[in-house]
Amino acid sequence: MSVSVFFSNKNIQIVVGKSKGRSIYIDRLIEAPMPENSILNGVIIEGGGEAISAKLKELWSVNKIKGNVDLIINSPQFVSNRTTMPIITKPGKVSEYLDKQAKTDEFGRFESPLNGWYLIGTDIKEKTQSVITEVAERTFIETYIKIFSDAGITLNSVHDGVSLATELLATCIKGTTAIYMIRDAQMLVTILYENGKYYYNSTKRLFQQPGTQEFAAEIRSNISGIKQFASSKHLSNPITDVFFAGMTPDDVGMLQGYLADTDPDITVHGTVAPSHIHFKKWSDRLSSFIYPISGLMVPKTGFPVLKAVKKNDESYTKKLELAKKSVPVAILFGVLLLVTIFMLVVRLNTARRLRELEDYNSRPDVIQASMEYDAYIYSSSEDGEKQGGTDLLRDYIESYPVPDSSINDKILKAASAHGVTIEFNSYNASSGVFSTTASSPVVENINMFIADLLDMDIFEDVDYTGYSWNESDGTWSIKVICTLSGQSEKEGE
Repeated sequence: MSVSVFFSNKNIQIVVGKSKGRSIYIDRLIEAPMPENSILNGVIIEGGGEAISAKLKELWSVNKIKGNVDLIINSPQFVSNRTTMPIITKPGKVSEYLDKQAKTDEFGRFESPLNGWYLIGTDIKEKTQSVITEVAERTFIETYIKIFSDAGITLNSVHDGVSLATELLATCIKGTTAIYMIRDAQMLVTILYENGKYYYNSTKRLFQQPGTQEFAAEIRSNISGIKQFASSKHLSNPITDVFFAGMTPDDVGMLQGYLADTDPDITVHGTVAPSHIHFKKWSDRLSSFIYPISGLMVPKTGFPVLKAVKKNDESYTKKLELAKKSVPVAILFGVLLLVTIFMLVVRLNTARRLRELEDYNSRPDVIQASMEYDAYIYSSSEDGEKQGGTDLLRDYIESYPVPDSSINDKILKAASAHGVTIEFNSYNASSGVFSTTASSPVVENINMFIADLLDMDIFEDVDYTGYSWNESDGTWSIKVICTLSGQSEKEGE
């Protein structure tokens, strides 16, 4: 079973269940009030961490919850975005690509940012993949790690709730162009889908109380704003449906009546669990547990923000180095202990055999044979040194990067696939570095060409900088520096 926890301003929500493929199986739903004055919009208020830790410890004890936790939070301090990129299969290469494409001004407010990502879909036909990028301040994530650690709970991951909920709710709208509104206390998340696919989302604060005409008018104003936005983007189909989550059936009923008069072309729905979400009971509570239920579908492919904490943590690195250094010591201690025991056993036989060995070594024929053996060993040692030097020289020669025509062919083939023109500038034999210039009227074509180079094992490193516009032929160009991998390295891979 997996455990998913969602923190809102007012409540702690816990879901115990599991996911298998696209199906979700929910075993338990647990909800408790958040300690007062402890959290605001996902940010822990000073002194609030201790109160939350104590509350979590109590909930875990009373409900006998076991297992590590996937934490779901919504906060301006935890930013997520969708991006489409060329298909890259190696996670390390994906992280490298996203780091180079990141807009530094977008996350400039973070002093020590932690960057993560996870895969949400692949389009084989278009040769692209969609990922969610996440970035948070290091101290923001470390605060949550400490809260759960003080409660005796281990965190598996930390993710943005809106992005996960967007993927879950796409299965509820059945391919329509629709709006999904999720109310969490006084916060309203609005998600726009076009033909069942995510298009846009926004978060706003609500100022009116549910059940009032003013609240219905406020919701109506938000819907109108999204419709105007959709119209400005010239969506292929008009918005036909509005879905509500985090609201009571009475609230939804009142909104149905209100919107029937003001927006008769829109159908209003509450949240109904689709067939692939299975509840033991409380199947009507999907509406109020959207975020923690979506946490059961945490993607497996990616580089989570929590892993970035450990990767950059100096104390974690020191502990890892200490552990690595301790392994040889432990092995040596074990070997010495075994040797000591062995010597104690054999020592009993040594005294008896010693005289026999001394008599044997004193025999003239044995002494003569020993002298001949020493001469043979000396001769063999000299031959071995010569052979070793020859073998080492051969390895150096065979591992030296060879810039034959097959390397050029692979670069030209990758360029041709994306309509990119390549000019080979130079090759440095001592470093194995190619200097080329890639040109194309479309910058994205160059990006996809470079992504293909990153996936090639023949290159140890690919660096690219300095786009320039060539007015003479109307193309963009960029210098691409490729460092060849050694021959033995390529063969091993």
